[in-house]
Amino acid sequence: MRLLDRYLLKELLLPLGVCLGGFLIFWVSFDLLGELENLQKDHAPWSGVALLYWIRLPELLLTILPVGELLALLYALTQHSRSNELTAMRAAGISLWRICLPYLVVGFGLSAGLYLLNETLLPDAKEREDRLRVQWRDPSGTESARNWVDNVHFLNPATGTAWRIGSFNQLSGELRQVRVQMDLPPSAWEETVAPSGHWTTVVWQLTNGLEYLHRTERDDNPASRYKPTLTVGELVDGMDLVAAWKGETGLRMVGTNAFTNRIRLESPELPGGRRWTFDEVNPKTGDFLGLHGRAPVGVGARRTLIADSAIWTNGVWRFRSGNSTNQVHEILFRSNADDDPFDKKWDELEAPELPDTPEVIRSEVRVGSQMGKQVALQKIQLSAREIEIYERLHLNLAKQERARLDTQMEVRLAAPWTCAVVVLIAIPFGAPSGRRNVFFGVAGSLAIGFSYFVLQRLGFALGQSGQITPWVAAWLPNLAFGAVGVILTSRVR
Repeated sequence: MRLLDRYLLKELLLPLGVCLGGFLIFWVSFDLLGELENLQKDHAPWSGVALLYWIRLPELLLTILPVGELLALLYALTQHSRSNELTAMRAAGISLWRICLPYLVVGFGLSAGLYLLNETLLPDAKEREDRLRVQWRDPSGTESARNWVDNVHFLNPATGTAWRIGSFNQLSGELRQVRVQMDLPPSAWEETVAPSGHWTTVVWQLTNGLEYLHRTERDDNPASRYKPTLTVGELVDGMDLVAAWKGETGLRMVGTNAFTNRIRLESPELPGGRRWTFDEVNPKTGDFLGLHGRAPVGVGARRTLIADSAIWTNGVWRFRSGNSTNQVHEILFRSNADDDPFDKKWDELEAPELPDTPEVIRSEVRVGSQMGKQVALQKIQLSAREIEIYERLHLNLAKQERARLDTQMEVRLAAPWTCAVVVLIAIPFGAPSGRRNVFFGVAGSLAIGFSYFVLQRLGFALGQSGQITPWVAAWLPNLAFGAVGVILTSRVR
């Protein structure tokens, strides 16, 4: 860094600190006067009041930092101009843009800092303030109890996962009284095995028969249950078994044993991989050995998990039971018409196939509560990440709702760059040399700055109402006033 840059920064940072400090004191004092009655009702301690305004600081900086920067720049540039320092620098062959480079760096640095604050601290400010006020009203309540949100319901259309959550902890991500339903993948399949059995003219009677439901093609721990009988329709859709034994339809003879009069039968390959085999069948008695069947799940096959609680651990949801008598239920439906689903019970169950993280649920809670309001959002209250997740979960949003979210997203990205734009506004009004009224430059710059903020708020409102395109609503003030600042600066003599 050159000596000149250090000098210019030194002369800027002192008035910038004074301006920001003055604005903070004025703003906090003015706001505190309006809040005194509510603070007294909530029995807020002085330490709590200080914490309250610390929580509000990111939102406050979004407003006062550009204004404070504008005034500090005008003061610094005017002082340099009045003492002919700018004239001397330019006479030495240094362009005005090079002189103002430290100011531009400061502007872009403040913009980046505001963006980080907005994405990390500002989105949670309202919830933290609400929890603080609840703590004042009920000091006996635990901090954990103040972080819970009740009745969270949402659907992830991309994965078909539907959540019904009794309570959700926004900090820890813990769930209580949770019920989640998801579609089984196309690779899921049913399996039926029995070492022996016989035909009873109506159904196949199975000896030690078992039925398995594989959630995926390679399920290491499929759900299983005892299966006493097998109907004609389950074996091969509507097949006439007697005719099949004669080799006329359905099952075909694979081999025969002349001594036992038994034959080996297997079904042809059916759509979806449905297939049945008998190691041995006696066509006279209907007795059989070695039954094995495989069939794909039907349309609407799904899986439902019901648990007292769930926690997110090492990137996986872990469902837990409250006690030994109230276990985790895993209910597996083989199709939409399945009236006898599998009901498997667990003390604890991991579900790595669930794609929705606590961040996704948190986004649904925060954005969903904001979208439930009937009026346009007056402040930038949502982070870009939260909006992105919510829009991905709700692909069929109404036009009005999407306009509000898209405008929030664009304004979230554009608003911090106000600090860079005010540099371009301040330079042409503070840098001109010559004998002139100092207040003319200050007043002109403030007038343009005020117009900029008015246009910014107007664009925010119009964008949320859907009257103009969201990116135009958010970025037009920056682009227009930035261009005006560049043109005016290029004409400075």
